[in-house]
Amino acid sequence: MCSTNFIKSPAAEFDIALFPCCLQTSIITCSFILMNKAVDQHQRGKANGISMTMMSLFKVVGPAGAGVLLSWAQKRQDAVILPGNQMVFFTLNAIEAIGVLMTFKPFLAQRHEG
Repeated sequence: MCSTNFIKSPAAEFDIALFPCCLQTSIITCSFILMNKAVDQHQRGKANGISMTMMSLFKVVGPAGAGVLLSWAQKRQDAVILPGNQMVFFTLNAIEAIGVLMTFKPFLAQRHEG
Protein backbone atom coordinates (compact mmCIF):
# COMPACT_ATOMS: atom_id res chain seq x y z
CA MET A 1 0.00 0.00 0.00
CA CYS A 2 1.25 3.45 -0.84
CA SER A 3 2.03 5.82 2.01
CA THR A 4 1.00 9.47 1.76
CA ASN A 5 3.21 10.61 4.64
CA PHE A 6 6.17 11.46 2.42
CA ILE A 7 6.29 15.14 3.42
CA LYS A 8 8.29 15.43 6.63
CA SER A 9 8.84 19.18 6.80
CA PRO A 10 6.08 21.58 7.93
CA ALA A 11 7.67 24.22 5.69
CA ALA A 12 7.20 21.97 2.65
CA GLU A 13 3.55 21.40 3.58
CA PHE A 14 3.08 25.16 3.87
CA ASP A 15 4.70 25.73 0.48
CA ILE A 16 2.49 23.12 -1.14
CA ALA A 17 -0.61 24.68 0.40
CA LEU A 18 0.47 28.19 -0.58
CA PHE A 19 1.07 27.40 -4.27
CA PRO A 20 -2.62 27.20 -5.36
CA CYS A 21 -3.38 30.48 -3.61
CA CYS A 22 -0.52 32.23 -5.41
CA LEU A 23 -1.59 30.71 -8.71
CA GLN A 24 -5.20 31.85 -8.25
CA THR A 25 -4.09 35.38 -7.35
CA SER A 26 -1.85 35.53 -10.41
CA ILE A 27 -4.61 34.33 -12.74
CA ILE A 28 -7.14 36.85 -11.40
CA THR A 29 -4.62 39.72 -11.58
CA CYS A 30 -3.60 38.84 -15.14
CA SER A 31 -7.22 38.61 -16.26
CA PHE A 32 -7.90 42.07 -14.80
CA ILE A 33 -4.86 43.47 -16.63
CA LEU A 34 -6.02 41.94 -19.93
CA MET A 35 -9.54 43.25 -19.41
CA ASN A 36 -8.42 46.76 -18.48
CA LYS A 37 -6.31 46.95 -21.64
CA ALA A 38 -9.35 45.95 -23.70
CA VAL A 39 -11.76 48.72 -22.57
CA ASP A 40 -11.60 52.50 -22.58
CA GLN A 41 -11.04 54.48 -19.40
CA HIS A 42 -14.68 55.56 -19.03
CA GLN A 43 -15.87 51.92 -19.29
CA ARG A 44 -13.46 50.32 -16.80
CA GLY A 45 -15.73 50.59 -13.77
CA LYS A 46 -18.57 48.87 -15.61
CA ALA A 47 -16.27 46.19 -17.03
CA ASN A 48 -14.68 45.50 -13.63
CA GLY A 49 -18.13 45.25 -12.02
CA ILE A 50 -19.31 42.77 -14.64
CA SER A 51 -16.14 40.71 -14.29
CA MET A 52 -16.40 40.60 -10.48
CA THR A 53 -20.04 39.53 -10.78
CA MET A 54 -19.16 36.79 -13.25
CA MET A 55 -16.23 35.63 -11.11
CA SER A 56 -18.51 35.36 -8.06
CA LEU A 57 -21.12 33.50 -10.11
CA PHE A 58 -18.58 30.99 -11.38
CA LYS A 59 -17.20 30.50 -7.86
CA VAL A 60 -20.71 29.36 -6.91
CA VAL A 61 -21.47 27.32 -10.02
CA GLY A 62 -17.98 25.79 -10.33
CA PRO A 63 -18.10 23.39 -7.36
CA ALA A 64 -21.59 22.22 -8.30
CA GLY A 65 -20.51 21.58 -11.88
CA ALA A 66 -17.39 19.79 -10.68
CA GLY A 67 -19.51 17.57 -8.44
CA VAL A 68 -21.76 16.66 -11.34
CA LEU A 69 -18.75 15.95 -13.56
CA LEU A 70 -17.07 13.82 -10.91
CA SER A 71 -20.19 11.74 -10.17
CA TRP A 72 -20.77 11.24 -13.90
CA ALA A 73 -17.15 10.14 -14.31
CA GLN A 74 -17.46 7.67 -11.44
CA LYS A 75 -20.43 6.03 -13.17
CA ARG A 76 -18.44 5.45 -16.36
CA GLN A 77 -15.40 3.64 -14.96
CA ASP A 78 -15.63 0.92 -17.61
CA ALA A 79 -15.95 3.19 -20.66
CA VAL A 80 -13.71 2.49 -23.63
CA ILE A 81 -12.88 6.13 -24.39
CA LEU A 82 -11.82 8.34 -21.46
CA PRO A 83 -12.93 6.13 -18.58
CA GLY A 84 -13.71 7.59 -15.17
CA ASN A 85 -11.20 10.06 -13.83
CA GLN A 86 -9.59 10.52 -17.24
CA MET A 87 -12.79 12.25 -18.35
CA VAL A 88 -12.51 14.69 -15.43
CA PHE A 89 -8.94 15.63 -16.29
CA PHE A 90 -9.74 15.81 -20.01
CA THR A 91 -12.57 18.26 -19.30
CA LEU A 92 -10.41 20.38 -16.99
CA ASN A 93 -7.58 20.45 -19.54
CA ALA A 94 -9.99 21.38 -22.34
CA ILE A 95 -11.35 24.32 -20.33
CA GLU A 96 -7.82 25.46 -19.47
CA ALA A 97 -6.72 25.15 -23.11
CA ILE A 98 -9.63 27.37 -24.19
CA GLY A 99 -8.60 29.92 -21.55
CA VAL A 100 -5.00 29.94 -22.74
CA LEU A 101 -6.09 30.09 -26.38
CA MET A 102 -8.18 33.19 -25.71
CA THR A 103 -5.07 35.11 -24.60
CA PHE A 104 -3.40 34.88 -28.02
CA LYS A 105 -3.47 37.92 -30.24
CA PRO A 106 -6.13 36.86 -32.81
CA PHE A 107 -8.64 36.23 -30.01
CA LEU A 108 -7.55 38.94 -27.56
CA ALA A 109 -9.93 41.88 -27.36
CA GLN A 110 -8.12 45.18 -27.78
CA ARG A 111 -9.52 48.69 -27.84
CA HIS A 112 -9.47 50.58 -31.10
CA GLU A 113 -7.71 53.94 -31.07
CA GLY A 114 -9.76 56.23 -33.17
